[in-house]
Amino acid sequence: MDKFKIKNGKIDYCILFINIIIVFFINPAVVCCAAAIGQDVVSAGSDIIKDDAGIVYRIDNNSGTCGIVSYEGNGSDIVIPDIYNGYSVVSIADNVFRENDTARSLVIGSNIETIGSRAFAYCNRIEDVTFKGNKLKVVPSECFVACESLKRITIPDSVQKIGDGAFAFCSSLYQVVISENVRKFGINVFYNCGKDKLTIVTPDGSKAGKFAVKNNFLVTDTTKTRLLVKNIRDIKGHKERIFVYNAPSAVKWKSLNRKVAKVDNNGKVTALKAGTTKVMASTGGKTLECKVRVFKRNKKNCLKVIYSKYVKREMTDYEKIYAAHAWLIKNVKYDKTLYKTGTVPYISHTAGGVFNRGIAVCDGYSKAFIIIMQHYRIPCIMVTGGQHAWNMVKIKNKWYHIDCTYDDPVVNGSFNNKHVFMDFFLKTDQEMYATHIWNYSAFPKCNSTKVNKNYRTQAVR
Repeated sequence: MDKFKIKNGKIDYCILFINIIIVFFINPAVVCCAAAIGQDVVSAGSDIIKDDAGIVYRIDNNSGTCGIVSYEGNGSDIVIPDIYNGYSVVSIADNVFRENDTARSLVIGSNIETIGSRAFAYCNRIEDVTFKGNKLKVVPSECFVACESLKRITIPDSVQKIGDGAFAFCSSLYQVVISENVRKFGINVFYNCGKDKLTIVTPDGSKAGKFAVKNNFLVTDTTKTRLLVKNIRDIKGHKERIFVYNAPSAVKWKSLNRKVAKVDNNGKVTALKAGTTKVMASTGGKTLECKVRVFKRNKKNCLKVIYSKYVKREMTDYEKIYAAHAWLIKNVKYDKTLYKTGTVPYISHTAGGVFNRGIAVCDGYSKAFIIIMQHYRIPCIMVTGGQHAWNMVKIKNKWYHIDCTYDDPVVNGSFNNKHVFMDFFLKTDQEMYATHIWNYSAFPKCNSTKVNKNYRTQAVR
């Protein structure tokens, strides 16, 4: 007797009727068994069972297991059992719960080994998902796509891959816990999930952590709601954004002294004058605070902040060079008086223009960069030619060009560029020939196309 089929979660009664007619003429004694299909529990010999909650299973008598092939219920809490009628529940087919609009919570049994694509897609009321077991290897493509109310989820430790778009358009998702066992991520896994909201919780150094950094998601190793930073020490005029890890609701921001520092609705703090204040962040009934200390802008304070916050001692030489390069670009404006009058104040040609005023021209950028490098005993010199100045810096035994001024261009008439360009960062002589002129014989040769990113100069003051 043919096995009965299911279409869209319902038994195909045409096929059922044909099978009954055939069986009647072959063996009328079994008609009573076939007629029982459609009841909550099917007679012995059938491979389809529906439980009281509306979950429809397909039985595999050979293995003693069953899989979920359809759902006809309308409950608010879906519980996929470990065992049903003596059979281990090991799988969920494609699209089984798709577009369910009644369920608010989901518990997935401990014996589930496979889940089909889009199994829970568009279940827009589900807020909580719990995995009981550790047998699932893959979270398949679009598994939870457009579950708009889903807030947080812990991926089982057994999972090794998360498929394409698995959580795409989960607009309320604020926390995903991922173990170090997940080694593969598909494309657009968290597409259109808020990057300022979603926190990926994972062990330090994990593949998931690298994935989060690459895709600009918040990443931490704790599920606690906390601030990215608890203390800000910066100079007047600087701006820094504070993020909240694992924020369960929209964050409300407040500065206790708006004259010292203000904060906008996105957590961006602007240092206004020397002094101290606190920035408060409220979310999920919890209030977090960040202490803010603003220093007057001068060379001494700038260098103190740079050495303690941006160009840190424990960094590799490459990381220190990048951090100094980035700080200059973000905190220094090219002196526009050169464009307006054709002349430049003397201070803009010095490191003092960078540190005291935040305004300089090319040789000011270059001299300030040398001061930062000298602090860490990283060899650095200034190169001049063609009415321009830039630097050469040495990593291990090889020299490279670096031009902070050209990497801080005037964009669309604005002198306040904050984007860190890398067009002239650690370049060779050959790469610089097209845009720069200098006395090649008077300076070290820069021929290496590779950079040792792990080297660290040992002698540090």
